[in-house]
Parts: sequence; C-alpha cells; structure tokens
Amino acid sequence: MSLALNDLLICCRQLEHDRATERRKEVEKFKRLIRDPETVQHLDRHSDSKQSKYLNWDAVFRFLQKYVQKETECLRTAKPSVSASTQATRQKKMQEISSLVKYFIKCANKRAPRLKCQELLNYIMDTVKDSFNGAVYGADCSNILLKDVLSVRKYWCEISQQQWLELFSVYFSLYLKPAQDINRVLVARIIHAVTKGCCSQTDGLNSKFLDFFSKAIQHARQEKSSAGLNHILAAFITFLKTLAVNFRIRVCQLGDEILPTLLYIWTQHRLNDSLKEVIIELFQLQIYVHHPKGAKTQEKGAYESSKWKSILYNLYDLLINEISHIGSRGKYSSGSRNVAVKENLIELMADICHQIFNEDTRSLEISQSYPTTQREFNDYSAPCKKKKIELGWEVIKDHLQKSQSDFDLVPWLQITTQLISKYPSSFPNCELSPLLMILYQLLPQHRHGERTPYVLRCLTEVALCQGKKANLEGSQKSDLLKFWIKIWSLTFRGISSEQIQAENFGLLGAIIQGSLIEVDREFWKLFTGSACRPSCPAVCCLTLAMTICVVPETVKTGVEQSTCEVNRSCSSKELMMKWLLLSQLEDDFEDRTELPPVLHSNFPHLAVEKILVSLTVKNCKAAMNFLQTVPGCEQHQKDQGEPSFSEVEELFLQTTFDKMDFLTIVKECAVEKHQATVGFSVHQNLKESLDLYLLGLSEQLLNNYSAETTNAETLIRCSSLLVGVLGCYCYVGVIAEEEAYRSELFQKAKSLMQCAGESITLFKNKTSEESRIASLRNMMNLCTNCLCNCTKPSPNKIASRFFLRLLTSKLMNDIADICRSLASFIRKPFDFGEVESGEDDPDENLMEVEDQSSMNLFSDPGASEAGMSGDGQSTFGEDALTAWGCFHLFVCHESFS
Repeated sequence: MSLALNDLLICCRQLEHDRATERRKEVEKFKRLIRDPETVQHLDRHSDSKQSKYLNWDAVFRFLQKYVQKETECLRTAKPSVSASTQATRQKKMQEISSLVKYFIKCANKRAPRLKCQELLNYIMDTVKDSFNGAVYGADCSNILLKDVLSVRKYWCEISQQQWLELFSVYFSLYLKPAQDINRVLVARIIHAVTKGCCSQTDGLNSKFLDFFSKAIQHARQEKSSAGLNHILAAFITFLKTLAVNFRIRVCQLGDEILPTLLYIWTQHRLNDSLKEVIIELFQLQIYVHHPKGAKTQEKGAYESSKWKSILYNLYDLLINEISHIGSRGKYSSGSRNVAVKENLIELMADICHQIFNEDTRSLEISQSYPTTQREFNDYSAPCKKKKIELGWEVIKDHLQKSQSDFDLVPWLQITTQLISKYPSSFPNCELSPLLMILYQLLPQHRHGERTPYVLRCLTEVALCQGKKANLEGSQKSDLLKFWIKIWSLTFRGISSEQIQAENFGLLGAIIQGSLIEVDREFWKLFTGSACRPSCPAVCCLTLAMTICVVPETVKTGVEQSTCEVNRSCSSKELMMKWLLLSQLEDDFEDRTELPPVLHSNFPHLAVEKILVSLTVKNCKAAMNFLQTVPGCEQHQKDQGEPSFSEVEELFLQTTFDKMDFLTIVKECAVEKHQATVGFSVHQNLKESLDLYLLGLSEQLLNNYSAETTNAETLIRCSSLLVGVLGCYCYVGVIAEEEAYRSELFQKAKSLMQCAGESITLFKNKTSEESRIASLRNMMNLCTNCLCNCTKPSPNKIASRFFLRLLTSKLMNDIADICRSLASFIRKPFDFGEVESGEDDPDENLMEVEDQSSMNLFSDPGASEAGMSGDGQSTFGEDALTAWGCFHLFVCHESFS
C-alpha cells in the first residue's frame, strides 16, 4: 500500500475513536487527504479495478458512515433541554456532518461515478426512514439522492425494481405526512424522478399506486396548498402514459374521479403558470384517452360517461374565463406582452370545442362538476350551482367580431385555426361563408399589427378545409370565389413584407392546393423578379404550385431586357433558376458582394434541387410530381420530434374494432425497384444554363477561398447543392450515375469539399473557441442531412451516394481528432486543489433533472445548495459530439452496406 493510502487508512480508523476531540481533529485531515492528487489517483484505480483487498472509495465511505453513526449517537443521547448556545452548537455540528458526507461524495464521483449505487442508496434510505436521522440529515440525504444518484446514468441503470418501488413508497409517504417541517417541493421532485425511473427501467408501477396520487391531489385541495403539486402531477402524467396502454378504462375512470378536484383547485386557488401548464397537460392526456383521434361517440371508439361530459362542459367554461383573463392582463399590464396564448391551451380548447359543439345546441345549462363548499364536498347529494353557457360556432364568430383588441381577438383566431386544422371534416359547410367574410374584414385592418399573421394562418386552414369539401353547392362556391379573389389580391400585395412573408406564402399555397382560384402569370413573377428573395416559405409555395399548375413559358418582367439577349426571349423557367441561385437577376457572379440565400439559408432537403431539375424538363409539372411522390426517408422521419401519444390512440381505435386496417394492410417488406419513368425529356438549353449557373456559383467560392476566413459551412452547402441536382437528374433518368461521377459538377463538388477539409484541419488547434465549436456542430448536421440509409430508391439515396464519394479519409480523421479533443475538454481533469462543496460541474454521466436548484426536505435553511450550472462551451461541445455520432453512424452504415 502506498504511503498516501496508508495515511488515509490511519485517518479513517481514527474517525472511529471513542473520544470526540480525537475524531474532530481527524476530520480536517480526512478532507485534505481525499482531495490529495496521489491519494485520489490510487483510490480511482482501485475502485475501477474492483479489487476489494485494496483501499478504495467504497471502503472509505464505509468508514465515513461509521463516523456519522458515532456522532449521531452522541447527538441522540444528549440531554434534550439545554441552553440556546448549546443547541446552536449541536445544530452546527449536524450541518458539518452533512456537509462532510456531501463533500466526500463529490470528491469520489467528480471524475466518474465510482461509489457503488447500493452503498449510496442504503445509506440514504436508512437515514430517511429513521425518525431521528431523518429529522437531522433528511434534507441533505434527499438532495444527494436527487443530484448525485437519480441524475447519474450509471446509477439509474443499477437500481433494482424493488428499490425503485421502495423509493416511491417512502417518499410518497413523506409527501402525505402532515408534518409542517417537510419541504414538499423537494419530495415531489424526487417522486417525479422516481416515477420516471419506475416507468422506464422496470415493468412500471402497479395500478395500486394510483391511490397515492389521488390522496396527494385531495391533500392539495383540503390544505389549500399546492406546494410541489406540479411535480406530483407531472409524475402522475408519466405514470398514466405507461398505464394507459393496458388499462385504458381504469385511466378514464381515474380522470373522471380526479379532474373535478383539479377544476376546483384551478378556480379557488391562485396557481402559478408552471402548475397551470401541467394541469393542462393532464387534461389533454385525458382527452386523448377518452376520445382517441377525436372520436365523439362510443361506436367510433370514445369512452363516454355523464360525469366526463359534465367535466368537459365545466372545463370549456373555465378555459373561456382563463382566455378572457389572459387578454385582460395583456391589455392593462405595463410593458409589452405577447398577444398569443400558449399552444397547449389552444389545442386543449380546440379539442373540447370539437367534442361539445354541434349544430343543434346553441346554449346549455350546466352544473358544476366540482364542489365549492365544504358541505358540498362532504355531501354529494347537495345541489351544485348551475350556469348557462353558450356553445357552437356562433361563440367563435362573436369573439372574432366583438373586440378590437388584439389581446382578445388573437386567442380566438388561434382556437379557430387549430379547430379547423385538426378537425376539418367537422367544420360545417354553412359556416364557411360567414367565417370567411369575418376573416376578410379583419385582414386589411392593422395591416402591420400583431393580429395579421394569425388572420393569415386562419385563412390558410379555411382554404385547406374548403379544398377537401366536395359537397358544396354551386351558389356557395360562387360566393366563396368572390371572397378568395379579394383575399388573394390582398395577400399577393403583402408578399413584400418580410414579417409576414411566411404566412402570406402559406396562404397562397393553400389557395392553390385547394384550386380555389385560377393562378395567373402575376403569381409566377414572384419567382422571377425582385419582389422577394428566395426563402423557405417561397420555395415551399413554388414547389406546391409546380405540382398543381403548368409553369408558363414566358413572363414579362421589367428586367427581362437587361438580363436576356435582345434577340431572344428569356423563358420564365430560366429566370426562376437564376432567381433561386442568385436571388437578384441583375447580379452577376463576379460582381456579387454577398452570398445568395441558397448558400447560407436552411431550405427543406433537396427542395431547391427538385425545383431546378424540374424546370429543365419539358413536362415540368409531371417531373415535379414524380420527384415529390417519392416516399420520405424512414430514418429521418423517425428522428423528427418527440414520440407522441398518437400510436396509443391508434391502438384504442383498433381495439374498439371501429378501425380494422391492421387486419387488412400488410406492409411489403421487399425492396421496391426504381424504374426510371420514360418520357422525361429535357430542354437541353435550360439544362446547360442550370449547369452554367451552378458552376459559376461554385467557381466564385473557390476563387475567393481562404482557409482562414472562408466559412466551411458555405462550401459544404454548395457541394450538397451540386450533388443534390445530380441526384435528381439521375432519378428522373436524365443522366446515368456513372456519367454523373464524371461530370464537371461532381468535380467542382469534390474541390469544394477539399477546401472545406482544409478549413476543418485548421480548426483542430482552435477547439477552445465557442464560435468554432458551433460551426463544427452545424457542419456535422449539414453532412448528416445529406446522407440517407434507406433501402428504397429516391433522389435522397442517389444524392447520398454522391456525397459519400466526397468524404476523404483525411477529412474523417480530422473530424474524429477534433471530437476526441472536445471529449477531453468536456471531461476536464479533476482540479485537486479546488474541490468545493457547493457546486457541481456538468458531467457526461448526468441526466437531465428538471429544476436542479436544491431544496431542503425539512426546514433547514443552512443546508440549501446552489443549483447545477452548465457552461456554454461544454454544451456546444456535446452538441458537436452528438452531431458527429449521427454522422459517423451514417457513414459506417453506408460504407459497409
């Protein structure tokens, strides 16, 4: 044994000394030794080797626990009635003992979680369950559990199912304990974390644990205290999502039982926004479970009960009042406030309106589904208050008409938009004209006000909804056409406004998609002149128009004579190409001082490339439809967004036997073979023009290239653009892949990637600069988006093969070196001279735990800690490593497939 470890072992044994003065002297020596570099290295090595015959961190922790037990026993047997100064001395002693334990755990796990999970859990649970120890050390032990155990991946995976359940029972019992000195917020946070652990690491909580949540919610109602309730409800939601798959009826019945109490708490208590958010989420989950995919009747898959219907009506009334209250706060508050209401509240309101709106009922008298007095709460036979509520589309139209304030108007525009978007088939035909007239009247008002984007979005959904209705009468179509012509004109004139350009293009696209009016030449001029620059909304609108309409051969523009030769008419298709690639028709490659949007903006993958290639084909509309009907990349679709409850809703519908698709639809597992469609011939002069523009764009970048100043992202974007065009060419059968590899476009793409590689090589020695790390992360994301590992033939797949050919071994090795450097930076070596007991550095083993600010379990102001704080550079580095991981997996998959 080394001398350093020998000193530590002697010190640990002295901590067990019978004399308190001797133990007190050894504490400072113990703290010095566990941060000594040599000692730490030996303890780390012995802990990692798992050789029990050597002194390691677990052995030291056992010595420390014996010290804590001995000191605690002294405190337990001390006289209870003493002077204030003696009591203060004892309190200080308790805090010192807790601080020593936290300090030791920080030192041991600073570089990696080396203490055994079972040792930590046993210490924490024994302390918290003991009445005396819990009162003395419960606060710090609970903080250790939350910050040092439940937030560590390694420990998360080592906790057994029995331990998860024991943690849940112990801390829920503490939460329901009527003692005043319990800090329920911290206990609730632990319950939330433990519930997530139970649901993800085990078979899940048993349904019998639902009683805990019911008691907690009733407890909040009776004590008029919502401390920690948001964390309890968040845990409840996590539990219900797991439980709903197999126990739908039980979850529905539980909602019918608990939601009236939450309605009461909302109306009678002053709730903060975070608690309202989680209550809304719980209501939304219950809507999904009761009415999967919006089902309104039991025959269609809904779960119906008179109590649930009453809850819906009361919730509808509550939300109307809440929206009105939000609007009032906005109007009369000082400073600027957002006029919009949060989307989760809007979605919930739209779902409720869908369920309770019908053409027969305009108003209804309802009874409150929750008791508001103690007598009503104890005696359910007591009569409840009654109230009349207004229902139907008349309510929405009245709110859209009666107020001139954006704070009152915008939330109802949001509700209307969401309701029509989510449930277009439920929108009555008879309401189309009245609603369209109201929206048209709102459109010119306050043209540059805050309401305009919301009016445009609502009109967009109305246009899409009308396009799906095939049973409109001729006279109604004629009336609607008059409105759409006026709306088209107003929208067209608003394209130049950058603030609402996305909404304007979205509305134009919806009108075109629904074939609500006939598109004229003026529309195509938007993409051939200086009315607007290429943007994501503009490109999406143009793509949609090209799949539905025939692109005219020529459009007369003011700059046509200056951009084309005098003796020939420049086609609209060539003008569109130049607009997409250069954005300004009068610019030339050599004279440009700024990069065109196509080289620095994020467009949908291959959207620009598909437009460019389609414009070269004689049958432009057919080519665009052919490129657009390709099935999306399954891998990229899986990566988009968080998993939703939608699959569970589908399961509910299937088990009601209302939806039987799963019995009849069999997915074909065989790989589809791509057959190039015959008949796609190109305008050779347009193809040559496109190639010329692309070569000019890449040549400009190469001529101005400087490894120090040129942004590598721009080089990669241009390279991706070139191989994307080649991929689309090959997919429509214009050229073969072998020919593409020999083309000048591909050679330029290789040159651009070589330059990008040189920039990345220079970056290797500058990984400490945040901007450089952010740039690397963006480059990794760009490269990953260019790769596709799907088996089905598509332009993405072909372009992905081209892009892989551009990646050299040196480029991959340089990026790997950078990521190794970032990894060593994130896991920076332990600073032996500066171990603090207050703050923890972010570590790669830490999982996200909401609201990391530490709070005490019991009233103990001295035990509070600062929250965990991250540093931006580590975050950038971790993001870059994540992007590199995805990129590397794609490359490996493609290389060996």
